Amino acid sequence: MVKGLAQWGPELYWTRYGDQRLGPAPPGSGDRGLLRSGFAPCLLTVLRLAAHQETDRRSDPDLAAALVRAGHVDRAVELVRSGGSRSGPEADLARLVRVAGEAGDLDGARVLLDSLTDRALRDDALVAHIAAVARAGDHERAARLAQTVRYPHNWPRAWAGLAKAVADGGDFPAALEHLARAVECAGRGAESGRVLVTAVEIAHAAGDRVLAGDFADRVEDLVRSEGRESVGQRAFLVAVLAVEARLGDLDRLDAVLRSVARAAAARSAAEAEAAAAAAGPGDGQADPDVLCLTIRARPSPHFDARIVPELLEALAESADREVALAVADRAEELLRRDTWFEGFALREAVTSLLARHGRVERAMALVDRIDDPDLRTARTAHVVEVLARSGDTDRAEALARALADRRARSRALMAVVGELARSGETARAEALVPAIPDRWGRGEALIDVVAALARQGEPERAEDLAHTIPHGRARAWALATLVGLSEPARARRLAARAVFLGGLTMVLDALEEIAPGAVVAVADELMSQRKARTPGPEEAQRPGRPAGGRP
Repeated sequence: MVKGLAQWGPELYWTRYGDQRLGPAPPGSGDRGLLRSGFAPCLLTVLRLAAHQETDRRSDPDLAAALVRAGHVDRAVELVRSGGSRSGPEADLARLVRVAGEAGDLDGARVLLDSLTDRALRDDALVAHIAAVARAGDHERAARLAQTVRYPHNWPRAWAGLAKAVADGGDFPAALEHLARAVECAGRGAESGRVLVTAVEIAHAAGDRVLAGDFADRVEDLVRSEGRESVGQRAFLVAVLAVEARLGDLDRLDAVLRSVARAAAARSAAEAEAAAAAAGPGDGQADPDVLCLTIRARPSPHFDARIVPELLEALAESADREVALAVADRAEELLRRDTWFEGFALREAVTSLLARHGRVERAMALVDRIDDPDLRTARTAHVVEVLARSGDTDRAEALARALADRRARSRALMAVVGELARSGETARAEALVPAIPDRWGRGEALIDVVAALARQGEPERAEDLAHTIPHGRARAWALATLVGLSEPARARRLAARAVFLGGLTMVLDALEEIAPGAVVAVADELMSQRKARTPGPEEAQRPGRPAGGRP
């Protein structure tokens, strides 16, 4: 394992790695004195200059999405068509249909749909558009669109998405009608599990426990028939078990746990029998003149044991304490049986669930059983993170300070600082930052404090604190966070400084509100650069130059 990866955790480790590669903010770089007036034309100049630094096309998807949200759909199409993303312009346009639907721009979504020439991608995008139309309240139009979906494998998703949107609007009779159509189209195909999970959720929301139970039985039968091999189908059973557990119904979970426990016992018995056979007769010594080869099939349980840790993860934040602890008790009992390679994942999930609901002693008892010291330290830091999110910052801080490993202690204290800041205890959060051993970690923790101070009405103090963050990209994120929490002139000044340190993508979503037309200006600048770099036909055919352009 990469050194420090376990202690930091993957997300923080790679964020830290990237920030350190980009380096600290240049000393005396001028970001603090940039755009003191906050005039919109000055911000546009900064953005155009930043566009010249975009030598690749990595910002194109974010910029196109920002154009769609701002209502400039035609410009978004032009930008995507001019680009050369890995996924291709058609796939990018299909994603923008969803962006327009989420923004409530159904006319723009329709324009994007009509711009698609790839039939398969257009059909996929139409499925997403149907749900958006239904969420907007036009159920009849959404139903008509569902009937125009071209490919049969998309029919179940189209009708299920429509049913979900209609149910969210409170029209359960119509939702159940669309749901029946989705289930009929799905049959036992690849989409059947996903559709049946949606059916369980809608039936429970409609108050029809009998119908919900029938759909849940069908999911269970589907997973049982697939056995251990189908990861996707396992996820559907996890979703169904989570829905039932949140409602306090643990009967199906108990049946699944009995199946997993029986499989574990059968495996242990088979291994013991194989060991006895290999030892030979009588005195337990194998005959050196006889080669015995015993081949036994690994017992295949009805259900994959990985269902259990995945269920615990799904319930950690959504179930009430009584249900969560009842499930944790069952999972701990399973841990006491040998569940082979799933054991570590199960212990990790039980630990998180117990910490989330205040059972720290039980959680730490499980952590202490981990043999590897690095993993044990990493799990302790994770317990602190979960405990802090649950609101118990006092115990979280005490556990964090007791960690000997400086990386794990930094990670744990960062979580405590973040939770204190989000809960409004900014003074205590700021006072705790110097206790973080890692320099990058101190700067990263200040991002949450900066945002909290701005929300409390202290924008000047928040801005001053943001400029103390040493690494350039982390400081840019802190300044970008302040953009949406500041009055327009200050927001434009902050946006310019964030772009100076971190590039265009830092502030794209907020630009249209603080400087109307800024997103279009950036897109125009990028496209004009590309046109200038692309040789015309006569220039491309000039003697001494290959026909394809620059050598």
